[in-house]
Amino acid sequence: MAPLLAAWAVAVSIWDLRERRIPNALIAAAALAGIGLLLVRGHGVAGAGWLSSLAGVAVGALVWLPGYLVKKLGAGDVKLAGCIGGLLGGLAAVEAMLVAGVALGVMSVMAGLSFGPTHRLPAAAALSTGFVVRMWSGPLWTG
Repeated sequence: MAPLLAAWAVAVSIWDLRERRIPNALIAAAALAGIGLLLVRGHGVAGAGWLSSLAGVAVGALVWLPGYLVKKLGAGDVKLAGCIGGLLGGLAAVEAMLVAGVALGVMSVMAGLSFGPTHRLPAAAALSTGFVVRMWSGPLWTG
């Protein structure tokens, strides 16, 4: 399932880079796949159960919501972050969002140097990076 979800993340990133939007159908497809995993296996991609997956949705959406409120991110970015959080679950979502934040920071510096400070970035690439890194690396810290 991980290679399929990684391909989905790449597709979302490419779509966002080209169209500057993320279709709800792409997000819904992954959300339904995550619900299917929970129903069939009893846990999600990173081993999270139902409660942890719901916490992951909240973590993902709430971390990126301020960017939407100040008009630096689109609503699709917030929905994508929530979906990724739900697929991974609570703590894994926190780790993925940290990786995504670093990736978006690097992208911002590069874009600022190339296009100027007001250039809006398609955040799906950063979110997908966080998702794939966390999905394949396992826990980024233990404790």
